Amino acid sequence: MDGTLLQSETYCIEAVQKAITDIYKERNIQEKIVDKEKILAEVGKPSLQFYQSIIPGKYIYLADEVRHKVCDNEKRFLRAGKGKLFDGVMDMLLFLKESDIRLAMLSNASSDYFWTVIEVFQLNRFIDKALCIGDFPYESKATLLRKIIMDFSAKNPVMVGDRVYDIEAGKHNHCFTIGCLYGYGSADELNQADLLIDNILELRKLFL
Repeated sequence: MDGTLLQSETYCIEAVQKAITDIYKERNIQEKIVDKEKILAEVGKPSLQFYQSIIPGKYIYLADEVRHKVCDNEKRFLRAGKGKLFDGVMDMLLFLKESDIRLAMLSNASSDYFWTVIEVFQLNRFIDKALCIGDFPYESKATLLRKIIMDFSAKNPVMVGDRVYDIEAGKHNHCFTIGCLYGYGSADELNQADLLIDNILELRKLFL
């Protein structure tokens, strides 16, 4: 989702920085707020890892409070129209749907945030199944991907994503893996993918 379909930087940086600023202010904490580059570098990681990475160790006890405030901010910003999909996403989803390709969305995101994205962009028009770690906190992305593959009875599954977690989950489930270089993962991080793309519209050539 984030970094593959969604340009998360259009709202998530503000959502994170505002949440941390507000909590620090409430508690009279004098600490530098995490910068944009660090936030984007962590986007797409499992929730616990994300907050452990952006909150100083001595304040890690605030992680759950920060997470709730960030989620509230993200939902509000998304519904206010601050979110944006990458160019070509809607065209690509429509093309795949009209080509009778079954589509699923799988994310490390929290439940409220995940379903808000689906609601705001009306992704249910295209997506046959949607799962997130927030709804299955004791599962891994690889395990959830396996559920999707089994539900679809998929013989030639393809996993598309911008982070190493996507590629690893795909490899674990014998998928053809596609790394999105336009997202938030580095080329080195995606070097085990079977194919790298610079624009989501490049997926079209796989199904023509």
